[in-house]
Amino acid sequence: MLSLEPMSLAGQHEWLLPPSKSHMIRWLTLASQGNSECGLQFEGEPGKDVESMVGCLEKMGVEVVRGEIWVVCPPENGLKSPDVALNCGNSGTAARILTALSATIGGEVKIDGDESLRSRSSESLNNTLRELGCEISSDRVPYTVKGPIKGGETSLDLGSSSQPLTALALSSPSFSESVILNLQGQPVSRGYSQLTFDITSICGSPNIISNPLSLNSWEVQTPNIVNIPPELSLFPMAIILELLYEDLALRTSLPTYDPLVLIAIDEIDRANGGQVDLRDASDLVTPAAVWMALTNGGEITGIPHARGKESNRISRTVELLSSFGMVSEETEDGLKILGGQRPTRPDSVVETHMDHRLAMVAIILASKVGGDILNPEICEVTHPGFVEQLISLSQP
Repeated sequence: MLSLEPMSLAGQHEWLLPPSKSHMIRWLTLASQGNSECGLQFEGEPGKDVESMVGCLEKMGVEVVRGEIWVVCPPENGLKSPDVALNCGNSGTAARILTALSATIGGEVKIDGDESLRSRSSESLNNTLRELGCEISSDRVPYTVKGPIKGGETSLDLGSSSQPLTALALSSPSFSESVILNLQGQPVSRGYSQLTFDITSICGSPNIISNPLSLNSWEVQTPNIVNIPPELSLFPMAIILELLYEDLALRTSLPTYDPLVLIAIDEIDRANGGQVDLRDASDLVTPAAVWMALTNGGEITGIPHARGKESNRISRTVELLSSFGMVSEETEDGLKILGGQRPTRPDSVVETHMDHRLAMVAIILASKVGGDILNPEICEVTHPGFVEQLISLSQP
């Protein structure tokens, strides 16, 4: 538990963002299926989600040399079936990608994760893999996966997550036969899907987003060096810090790799009591709600799928705001937030539900008014050193 007393933050400071886990996990997956070494260059420290992915790939025969540049060395004879369970920690992205990847190598592979990951469903991806001939014991980890993936035509629901499509696209170099996907549902988090296909295209993939979508096997040709940008989805944390502390100015980078998230950030800033559709930016829900509560309020829409995140991110955001004396209301597809609010010190310990984004926002609010935050270490899955960086802002 982290106990904080109110802090006085002012002046100009640098606020560093960690490397993008979305980029790192995608590049790690592709480089592991390549024929040559690939270096990943970045600033800052990768989070535990990335470390979980690396640990699993190492069990499949990949070597990752960590230094100023991380060098990914794929196994000479392709990925092997691991002798032990692949523990994905808190990372749903890693779990889904590794599920699809494991289905391409034959043998039975066990996928597992932490308590939070065990509560999340992979039904969409797993049903599609079953239709393609795979045996999967459950829709929640721990489960076993047994391939191979057979060619053919099936459907894939994109209405709850973009991760199943990403998992299949990133595993397609190892397909033995072509797969045709009929994409169903209203796609969400489309920027992440586009990122996947942008990166696979750089590596030589002929596959493009279409409906129906044909995924054909291809040979991975990675660049010698890849530059990993900072984590865009954590940029709003700096914004709410500045809103809480009027004399604080943070210098931080604004990555531009996901135009849909950039649009969402701009719309939150200009909400002025109106609606903001976060269909393609559900990772921003909790900081966006605080941002709107501290300004002119409004309504967040388009995020029923956020109930399947690390926590039920709609109801848990309402709960978090309430802990700090701020009013919001859950709706069918989002939440309504009253504007002009200021946080007050919680009467009891603030639960973070093993959700790193909830935890970061809770810690930021507690820095202003004080409070006790449960499981602050969950921040490390995406932003190692987050707490230390925040506390350092109070140093002269």
